[in-house]
Amino acid sequence: MVGQLVCVREKGRGRMEQAALGPLAALRWTVHAPKGLAPWRLRRRLRKAERALVRAGVVQVVLGEDFPWADRLTLLRPVDPLTMLRACADVLALGALAVEGVSPHRGRVALSAPRLCPELEGAAERLCPQVRGLVIDAPGGEDYARYLQAKFGLPVTPPAAGADVTAAFGPEGGRWGRCVELYEGGTLNGLALSAEGVDLPADCADQVLALLWERGEVRREELCVHSVDSAP
Repeated sequence: MVGQLVCVREKGRGRMEQAALGPLAALRWTVHAPKGLAPWRLRRRLRKAERALVRAGVVQVVLGEDFPWADRLTLLRPVDPLTMLRACADVLALGALAVEGVSPHRGRVALSAPRLCPELEGAAERLCPQVRGLVIDAPGGEDYARYLQAKFGLPVTPPAAGADVTAAFGPEGGRWGRCVELYEGGTLNGLALSAEGVDLPADCADQVLALLWERGEVRREELCVHSVDSAP
């Protein structure tokens, strides 16, 4: 069972109710936290909410966009979309190319990271048959680039050559063109993931999609990237 925690800044009693998060059924608990609420009362309300959801069989919880106390939860695990986003770096990179008006066979993608990681390597191998070229900007990247070039015959160019878009797995490293930042605190810079035929709730779309991905209910080929603003 999936749970949802939402916050309202008005007086009231916490309650649990059935809710729909796109295609997912959920149990929603509303935490009332009016201005001036004593810290000890807030702790008690959060603890009560967690215990009630856990008793109902909830393990993972989707948080409302204005829920500020994720770090205070001790019994429930907030849904974190980052694992899905890192696993889908190739989808995001291709989507970034499309938003920039660059076709894959003419586009060059940079993969930047503080070190080689399985997510980067998976993205690189999936991108190689689709794009014009790759830049691997990570320690050990030159050897890995030679491996990719030998396996796929794709030109893997040095960072100095630049790229049309970047998928970054850490805050360090180069950035070229539109960048999707796939690490804690990073941003997709005006892009978002969705899935064909799946109606996602606007205020927690990434969390619900992450749950569907984790359960195997959404496949890579069903994912699509769209622009949510005009960020460069």
